[in-house]
Amino acid sequence: MFYVNKIKIVPLNLYELIDYEFLAYWIMSDGSKGGNAMYLQTQSFSIKECVFIISILIHKFDLKCNIHLQRNQPTIYISAKSMKKIKSKLLPYFISSMVYKLNL
Repeated sequence: MFYVNKIKIVPLNLYELIDYEFLAYWIMSDGSKGGNAMYLQTQSFSIKECVFIISILIHKFDLKCNIHLQRNQPTIYISAKSMKKIKSKLLPYFISSMVYKLNL
């Protein structure tokens, strides 16, 4: 995402910054398939920061997502139904070697 003094942060103006292109790059770099669903690897963020990100994903993109813990660290889970809904919006920004993450 963004770094300040070499520390990864979640900017407070994330709502204004995030769009489908941003989300596509995020998935290509920090996304992991979970069946037809998606995990955003957000272990470096606090649960509070993950809740903030999820609230933006819900309100801006109408995604169904929640927090899953992996090794006691938060990751953001985006449901398979939500991924199916936004695939076509993300695809134009994906490089060919990463398209597998969209289960096409």
